[in-house]
Amino acid sequence: MAQSAIRYAQRTRYIHDAQLGAVLQCIFKVMDQNSTKLYTENEWLLLAVEEWWSDFEDMPPGLKDIELDKWLTTLSRKEVFEDLLEEALKQCDEPLKVEMFKWIETLRD
Repeated sequence: MAQSAIRYAQRTRYIHDAQLGAVLQCIFKVMDQNSTKLYTENEWLLLAVEEWWSDFEDMPPGLKDIELDKWLTTLSRKEVFEDLLEEALKQCDEPLKVEMFKWIETLRD
């Protein structure tokens, strides 16, 4: 099964492509629940997730990499994204929690 990378600040974690799609869907779900707050203050976040989803759909297996450095350019952006991931972790299905935690670990190492 193909794996793609999640990268941030010279740290990398790998996630199976199938789980990457499920994680992105969980992130979308949380964003939708908080759409007014997130979109008005953090348009960059919507653009980032749209780009990641596009890459997920269009790139070949093993090349669906998520480059967080491109979007998490300030401490406030990183904090907003960490909060979003924490909420998504609470809401995702149990088998997906390990994969979701890889994103969080990448930010915190």
